[in-house]
Order: sequence, then structure tokens, then C-alpha cells
Amino acid sequence: MKSSVKLVLDAKRVAHEINEDLSDIAAEATAEVFASDLQEGADVPRQPTKKTRSTSATT
Repeated sequence: MKSSVKLVLDAKRVAHEINEDLSDIAAEATAEVFASDLQEGADVPRQPTKKTRSTSATT
């Protein structure tokens, strides 16, 4: 039982770390696009497009 709990806790920790890393990468990419827009002399930096999620209702 202890090993199962430890495995779950380790998996949650790793998932959290991966999520933080992905957030950092996304922030860096956004900053690069913003800086690129400023260098190109854009009056207004482009707005990021939002991804729509498809929802499936199960009844």
C-alpha cells in the first residue's frame, strides 16, 4: 500500500513539474513573438488566438 501511495504522489509531483515547464515555455514563446512584433514596428502587437475546445456531452 505504501508503494502505491508513493507512486501516486511521485506521479502528481512530476505532472506538476511538467505543467510548470510548459507554462514557462509558453511564456517565453509569447515574449519572443511580442519582441518580434516590436522590432518589426507593428503599432499594435498581434493578439494570440484562443484555441476552442470541443466539448462532448455524455448522457
